[in-house]
Amino acid sequence: MQAAGFVARCPYEVGDKVNITFQGGIGIVGGPVTARSAEVTITDILAVHSVKRNQVTFMYEINDTKVLKLVDWEVLKREK
Repeated sequence: MQAAGFVARCPYEVGDKVNITFQGGIGIVGGPVTARSAEVTITDILAVHSVKRNQVTFMYEINDTKVLKLVDWEVLKREK
């Protein structure tokens, strides 16, 4: 078994309240408010480490129910 470690900084903390817009399986932070927008509380944070890509992706549990990837609106606009 290969040992792997990582150092990453999460932009949120457990207990933070954020406004997100639900789209597919992701939550968009900082985007325009629509009928699918809601204020949610981050209740857990998962760090997913890819050894192959040497990359860490954060997933967030919101309101003790759903786990989502949160994407910043500005990053999403640049990718289009």
